[in-house]
Amino acid sequence: MIHLIFDLFALVSGVLVSLWFRRQYGLERPAGVTQESQHHYYLLVLLFGLVGGSMLFGKLNLHLSGQTGVAKSMLGGVFGAILVAEVFKYFAGIRQSTGLYFVPGLIMLIAVGRIGCFLAGLPDFTYGTETSLPWGVDFGDGVNRHPVQLYETLAMLAFLAVLLMSYPKHSAFWQTQGFYVFVLFYAGQRFIWEFLKPYSAVIPPFNLFQVLCLLLIAYAVFMLLKTRKNNGRY
Repeated sequence: MIHLIFDLFALVSGVLVSLWFRRQYGLERPAGVTQESQHHYYLLVLLFGLVGGSMLFGKLNLHLSGQTGVAKSMLGGVFGAILVAEVFKYFAGIRQSTGLYFVPGLIMLIAVGRIGCFLAGLPDFTYGTETSLPWGVDFGDGVNRHPVQLYETLAMLAFLAVLLMSYPKHSAFWQTQGFYVFVLFYAGQRFIWEFLKPYSAVIPPFNLFQVLCLLLIAYAVFMLLKTRKNNGRY
């Protein structure tokens, strides 16, 4: 129940922060999406990719780790949303980054959602491995564990702070490359935290989520280099 409450809180927080950011800087729709109908179709496609990827990879990770039940994965959702977004953009003839429009909302969705994972404890299967560090947390089994969920929350909120402080002076950079910087940071920090989780390896020593992180990092680096080459000045 507590996880569901924080999922709803994360969704509301994401929507509110996203609306504030868009209104603050006059972002009516994603860059390159010029028609209202195209905007609606794009949002539906992204929602499909986000939900589908979240359910698919969350369940797959449980299966690979010998667990049963239903799970969601924000990382899987981001991966799925990016995949369908690039397909949509290709067929729609959109050749620029559209993602910054969604970044503040995504950050809040991740940051608040991870607090819910932390409070859900052991049943959530997102806890960390054992640690002797003073901030280790006992979720009820007598083992002090890395609060990896909170590591991710703090990392994403730090990124949001950097974005909000630097956007007014560097809006052109953030518009053209900001989403790819976000993906690079998100996947990079998540790749590190995954070493502190008890998930099974699929390509030793990497687990499923680390494989997704490496794919996202490769995507982000490729798009950053491509965007920088096309823009010349960045």
